Amino acid sequence: MPIYEYKCEDCGAVSEFIVFSADEEVACRSCSSPKLTKLMSAHNTPSSSGPGPMPNFGGGCCGTPGSCGSPGGCCAG
Repeated sequence: MPIYEYKCEDCGAVSEFIVFSADEEVACRSCSSPKLTKLMSAHNTPSSSGPGPMPNFGGGCCGTPGSCGSPGGCCAG
């Protein structure tokens, strides 16, 4: 049973739905509009190679290298 995220074209709310079949109709949980757009989302699939080191993307907590904990940084406080 896949879980899909949809964004409402009328109110902009994003909701998750468990979809049992391709024919299933879903409606916005905020405004009940049937005008929903399915969003692309990452899935969580375990790796067969097991846990390993996390990749270093070169960014701090804000995406800026060395920004974590620095004065005025997003994570300072």
